[in-house]
Amino acid sequence: MRTLLFEVAGVVEAPAEAIAPYLPEPVQGGWWYRGEYHAEDHPRGTRVVHRVYNVARRGRWAVPPANRLFLGYRARLAQGMAARLSEIAADLGVAHHPDH
Repeated sequence: MRTLLFEVAGVVEAPAEAIAPYLPEPVQGGWWYRGEYHAEDHPRGTRVVHRVYNVARRGRWAVPPANRLFLGYRARLAQGMAARLSEIAADLGVAHHPDH
């Protein structure tokens, strides 16, 4: 069982096959969360999405309130995604932009 906590995304104007090598392992995390990166087709190239899920089996109810204590976490996720997409786009010689 998992519940979406956060999602950030951006578009790189390149095909998914070109972007895939730049993405981290499909699943990262600890006992209470999982971070997953996905490359999805987009009219302008590839939409890269980072989703963070609550996967806690015990104390599951405490994860959302605890995350509210990490002030600015979603903003840091968005900044990290923008920086990573900028690096990928620069390496591939293409444009990128946030996806809202």
